[in-house]
Amino acid sequence: MSALTKAALICGSGSMIILVSILINLPFVVQIMLLLCGLAVSIYGVFLLVKMVIRPAEKAPITPADEKVATPIKKKKGPSSTL
Repeated sequence: MSALTKAALICGSGSMIILVSILINLPFVVQIMLLLCGLAVSIYGVFLLVKMVIRPAEKAPITPADEKVATPIKKKKGPSSTL
């Protein structure tokens, strides 16, 4: 999973925590705690997104150098005579 996907999922999960804390009828103290936790998670996700914009990572090659490149095995063709 890419870093952008992880940051977006973290940000979205914080928003979902906030939404759930508003929609479910819970005691006031629990709602405030969920709101603060959701806000913290969302801020962390935004921080990760901003960090990626400020310092983008270098693009890695598609195949790592350690990985061996597999060559396809050639099939031997049988006799092609048509009698």
